Amino acid sequence: MKSFGERLSYLRNKKGLSQEELSKILKIAKSTLGMYEIDKREPNHEMTAKIAEFFDVKVGWLTTGKIEKESVPSPLPEAVILNVIKEAETKYNINLRDDPLVEEAVRDLIENIAKIKLSGNKDH
Repeated sequence: MKSFGERLSYLRNKKGLSQEELSKILKIAKSTLGMYEIDKREPNHEMTAKIAEFFDVKVGWLTTGKIEKESVPSPLPEAVILNVIKEAETKYNINLRDDPLVEEAVRDLIENIAKIKLSGNKDH
């Protein structure tokens, strides 16, 4: 696949989505998506990131077609926490970011995990 548009079209078809369905998900006009797919328009950086996130691909691959080497072997805890929050937001159709209750719950969870690990290390 030589272009951004070809890669976008490939991803959309692979997921079995029509242009209309994907445009609704991305909250853009169907004609805009069509222009992306035939390389007559390019999305801004935010939209490119949104597309990459939706299809779970790297922005670099989406924009250049090149596979980037992983510099980190596993996700950082921050990324894991953010993914869990995003999954819950999607599942329950609510916004959990910038919610003091979520921040407090995450702090409590991390503190409890630290205590468990600390108590486990004392036994060894």
